[in-house]
Amino acid sequence: MLKNTPFFIGLRYILSKKDNRVISFTSLVSMAGLTLGVLAIVIVLAVFNGAQGEQRQRTLITVPHADIYTRGAFPRWQEAASLLSEQASVLSVSPYISLESMLSTNGIHQVTEIKGIIPQAELQTSDIEASMLQGSLEDLKAGERSIILGRSLANALRLLPGDAVNLIVPELSDNSSRLQLNMHTFTVKGIFDVQFSIGANLALIHLEDSAELSGLDDIDEAVRLRLKVDDIYAAANTVESSLELLNLALPGPEYMGEDWSVSEASLFNALKMEKIMTWFMLMMIVAIGAFNIISTLVMVVSEKKSDIAILRTMGASQGSIMGIFIIQGLLIGVSGTLLGAVLGLLIAANFEFMGELIEMLFIPDGMFMLSSIGTDIQSQDVILTCFFAVFISLLATLYPAWKASRIHPAEVLRYD
Repeated sequence: MLKNTPFFIGLRYILSKKDNRVISFTSLVSMAGLTLGVLAIVIVLAVFNGAQGEQRQRTLITVPHADIYTRGAFPRWQEAASLLSEQASVLSVSPYISLESMLSTNGIHQVTEIKGIIPQAELQTSDIEASMLQGSLEDLKAGERSIILGRSLANALRLLPGDAVNLIVPELSDNSSRLQLNMHTFTVKGIFDVQFSIGANLALIHLEDSAELSGLDDIDEAVRLRLKVDDIYAAANTVESSLELLNLALPGPEYMGEDWSVSEASLFNALKMEKIMTWFMLMMIVAIGAFNIISTLVMVVSEKKSDIAILRTMGASQGSIMGIFIIQGLLIGVSGTLLGAVLGLLIAANFEFMGELIEMLFIPDGMFMLSSIGTDIQSQDVILTCFFAVFISLLATLYPAWKASRIHPAEVLRYD
């Protein structure tokens, strides 16, 4: 029977409770190192994912899910908006014009981005109304020269609703290439706060007022279409299908487009790289725990040389001896990995509660809000971490197992 073969006899004996206390202690240390490393990675990545999700959500308050525009004029943008809104993946479409300008008041100057919008359409494509601290998007009226400011911008200019601000726009004169500055006075109608750097210095005006500021004869010359999609992760596919639809239905202009992952690629690529580097550094904890397996197995091999020699005389091959010690090391690695993953998932899933408990016991009121940190557990992160933890554990077993397989029975048993 298989259980009476030298391999299984040796495996039962090597894993028996006859190990001395030093070996048992080092095994526990190795397992604890793996547990701590995997636990730390699962929790930190869950916090990273939660923070990235929050940043993405706040970014997309002011940044379009998808953006459709033309290289030149966009004469049939209203028809295009109607066509695009009929797509199953598109929830709503709104036009806007973007321009760079300077706001000035009381000797304070601030260069910023101005977006001309139609309030009723913007309410359907963005969540900026929910971020309004004072006023409403509907306070923007065509021809009234009203403006809504981001909170950081309003603070920098020291403005409140009802105050006047000068909006300065550069423009090329009609008869020459000389640049001239046109100044217009607007009244602050509201202040919003997206609680993120992107959009903090944005200013909103009515679409018709933005055309006048830009010196355009018609909105068609600079208008773009903002799309709100049902799945932000498939926004690139929506852009592609939208361009195909417009080229077929409304040929003429050179249609172009991009989704949020392209327009804000630098930010999200940096966040992705930060997550990867953090994962890599935390894997060093796992590696330390895994390499402790080497010392544990080396001690086992040293203590059980005579037992290994006896197994060899019973017919155990070198491969069988290697397999015995690889399995012992993997038991430590798998046990530590699974325990760390389970504990990490439990802590990450209850991070808000644990944060509140830590705040109550150790953190003075209002100094730091651990409970406000969100978590997002992604299965691929947990699986990848566990896989590499077990893989590193496997690598750590190879050298001691090889050393055990190289023991010569005659040399060991010569003096026994």
